[in-house]
Amino acid sequence: MRIGIVGMGFMGGTHLKAWRKVEQATVAAVCDSNPDFGKGKKGNIGSGSDELDLDGVAIHSDLAEMLASENLDAVSIALPTHLHKVVAVQCLEAGVHVLCEKPMALNGDDCDAMIAAATAAGKQLMVAHCIRFWPEYVWLKESADAGSFGRIVAAEFERLSAAPAWSGDSWFADPAKSGGIALDLHVHDLDFINYLLGKPAKVESRKVPMASGMTGHVQTWLSYPDNLTVSATASWLMPQSFPFRMAFKAVFEKAAVVFEGGKLTVYPGEGEPFTPELQDGDGYQNEVAHFAELISGRADKPVITPEQAAESVRMALETEYS
Repeated sequence: MRIGIVGMGFMGGTHLKAWRKVEQATVAAVCDSNPDFGKGKKGNIGSGSDELDLDGVAIHSDLAEMLASENLDAVSIALPTHLHKVVAVQCLEAGVHVLCEKPMALNGDDCDAMIAAATAAGKQLMVAHCIRFWPEYVWLKESADAGSFGRIVAAEFERLSAAPAWSGDSWFADPAKSGGIALDLHVHDLDFINYLLGKPAKVESRKVPMASGMTGHVQTWLSYPDNLTVSATASWLMPQSFPFRMAFKAVFEKAAVVFEGGKLTVYPGEGEPFTPELQDGDGYQNEVAHFAELISGRADKPVITPEQAAESVRMALETEYS
């Protein structure tokens, strides 16, 4: 498979590294309008490389040119959120499969336009919600589905960080382009909760603003039948000395499960606590590998559908504007 990557910031470099671990794929081309792409970009988990190895990779500054000349099978879109819809539609209409970074788009209408374009083109569209593929979260989903410890009776998810180091003129600092904390950070856990438990009966949120007026902290409660209430917290109000943290606690009928500090621990109703065996890789590597299986016809069922990704965008926006 010949792969192109559109947008070579931190996430573009992450996709490049992940695609290079897929045996049947070759990154043939990348596209970015910035000639200094990839330098010094940092993400929540890991950091971008100052020296991306692009030996043998065609470098383009114009997407239409890349699509016309490179005979690509698929592209990874790792652009700012406000560009997702227009670029995804352009790529799908050019006849290539699309793996698009989360969030899917800025609003439900844009998500629907992307879905319609994929349907018309007969191509795969997958949104890269990496948490569905993160080993600890995969284990939680599989355990819940299997009923290994009974049903979940309570759960808490959190994603905490200092404010991203954006400049005042960054697209990221403009909620009209980034969607703010709701679509950048909170959507991770909201999407996973949808995946784990289905659509909630009720969603309620409380928010704390930053000095800029943007939401800096949001806590959401999601209500389900049988008195199950799940909470999700996202924050950009942590001090700069605070390391990025993603964590969860899930209470089953027969066990409690805690993921914090990078370690997953199961506390069973009987017996000693233990750390379960997890699948290899991280969420980035595993999502790209799954997308490769989808477009090559080797995956029976997608882990995430475009419709589910669109629903997560709508839920995230509900927390922002409720």
